[in-house]
Amino acid sequence: MRFDKEGGLLTYQEGGVNRCLGYLMTFPEHGVYDANVGLVEVTSEEAKRHNEVFDEMMVKGLDENCQVGQGNNFYVSGNTIKTWLGTVLGEATKSRTTYTFTRKGMKFSGKLKKGEEVAFFERVA
Repeated sequence: MRFDKEGGLLTYQEGGVNRCLGYLMTFPEHGVYDANVGLVEVTSEEAKRHNEVFDEMMVKGLDENCQVGQGNNFYVSGNTIKTWLGTVLGEATKSRTTYTFTRKGMKFSGKLKKGEEVAFFERVA
């Protein structure tokens, strides 16, 4: 698979559509992996830069384009909601297993399952 490296973001063509890799995991002995694509032939430096740009774009998309009913997976650390790279999105209030936070005037809600640290947060208002 061939990757374009526009501004540090790693993209590829599939079925005539330009697609973007998700967050990349680097394993020194095994290489760089994408959760959906598998092993990708890029350097750990390219993966690091891609993750930084991807994280920035994820937050920008959340802030500028997220509509009610849309959302994404984010990490819960105490009451702090973060991206995979640790970018803080907001402080949540908790009611049983539901976490709710407000960002840029938008309200997001997600349910954290027991033993997990990632939940899907949907924009609810």
